[in-house]
Amino acid sequence: MSQLSLVASAMSSILDIPVKTYDECIANGYTISPEQILDLNFIHNNSLMYVRNEVNEVEDTFLTFTTSNLIQIFVINLSGDSQAIFVDPHNTVLELKYIIQDKLEYDIKLIRLEFANRRLEDHRTLRSYNIQQGDNVHISLRLLGGNFNMDSCAIKNYCIITEDFLDPKYDYNFTNLKDDEEKYYRGKRVLYRRPYGWERIALNVSRKYGHDDRWLGCVGNSPYEWPVSYHGTKKECFNAIAGEGYRLDKGKRFSYGKGIYSTPIIEIAEGYAKVFKHNGTLYKAVFQNRVNPVGFDEHKGGKYWVTPNEKDIRPYGLCVKKVQTIIPQFFYDLIL
Repeated sequence: MSQLSLVASAMSSILDIPVKTYDECIANGYTISPEQILDLNFIHNNSLMYVRNEVNEVEDTFLTFTTSNLIQIFVINLSGDSQAIFVDPHNTVLELKYIIQDKLEYDIKLIRLEFANRRLEDHRTLRSYNIQQGDNVHISLRLLGGNFNMDSCAIKNYCIITEDFLDPKYDYNFTNLKDDEEKYYRGKRVLYRRPYGWERIALNVSRKYGHDDRWLGCVGNSPYEWPVSYHGTKKECFNAIAGEGYRLDKGKRFSYGKGIYSTPIIEIAEGYAKVFKHNGTLYKAVFQNRVNPVGFDEHKGGKYWVTPNEKDIRPYGLCVKKVQTIIPQFFYDLIL
């Protein structure tokens, strides 16, 4: 049975825009545009949250400002609603984007800013555009990756996912399996901690990164294989990571610098998992990735990996599991 509908629900939650299956669109007579079809490049570029030091630099800069330096501007979101934000005219557009990401939970990779019908460039200051007290800055979505166009999706209010997005022959259901203490390895004998208790839905990554797919091998000691890690899908958690460092299992606070943060332990990634609803049931979702063994740094005894180069981490599966809770369903209906 195809898992496409379940993946569509997960991606709707992760991307914050409705994702419909191709068959659903056909059945309901929806218009289908090639620009609306979700591709793996977009998922790779915009679902793996990249922690940047610039966030801390923005916050540190604000500590030096006095109230007299600040002006109030209004950011108009995609729905036309406005949010008052205090900024210094000497802030760059990129710094403003990070403030918007923190307050409004937009991924800065997905947005562009406009003022007076003019697109704003990241390196320039607000003052250089003559942005003053009370002015409106508008958020819009930008084109990213392949033929997929987020602007087109926003206009039509949905994206489309096709069967080609998945690779069912590599699905594996770990839901009812338990750790039998057998050791598994991927890539130069790096320990592979299998996602027990989760169902792994395989993404179609064949030939997506060139013609050599040996990075996906499962021999365990091959120099061409890449080890396995997990990455949470809850964007609001990454604002905290970027500003305060990775919050670890015992509540400690520290940061390991710029890069994509992941972990070889799915129980840790679960703390950053997005909860979504599908057919009345709540699920959690995390990405399963392969990571270039020479392209990441290990921390805390190997529990936490930081990949500075986005090309050195590749999502190849979506792990999902049902949420076990005794909280009444109507309460979750209110918060989802």
